[in-house]
Amino acid sequence: MKLLTISLAALSVFMLNSCCRTACQADPASDTGNQNTGNQIRINVFFTANNDADIQEIKAVADSLVTASRNDAGCIDYDFLESTTTPGLFMIIETWENDSLLKIHSQAPHFKKYVPRLNELGQTSSRRFSIEN
Repeated sequence: MKLLTISLAALSVFMLNSCCRTACQADPASDTGNQNTGNQIRINVFFTANNDADIQEIKAVADSLVTASRNDAGCIDYDFLESTTTPGLFMIIETWENDSLLKIHSQAPHFKKYVPRLNELGQTSSRRFSIEN
């Protein structure tokens, strides 16, 4: 419960970067989506922009990553948020059907293209949570 409270408190300082929020497009009933059962995975990635980074580029790269990732098999939710209180602080919140599909996502061409660029533009830290189905 303490972890949930901390996560909700952290989330409360963020707002959605894009104008609309949609769920991932992957079909949870697809064969790929059901290849491995288990707990859902939630990852909260905190991103702090480098002082000299172009914030508009960060947003564009992150938006491209989010758009492509939402179409990955097993994606339940994938959002990019910007802090309303701390300039240059962002968060990516992603939820995956299971660990196997998350691993496939981490090998996807869009992941390999956009994540290294984000790593050049700032520093990240992440927290991983297992969600019981």
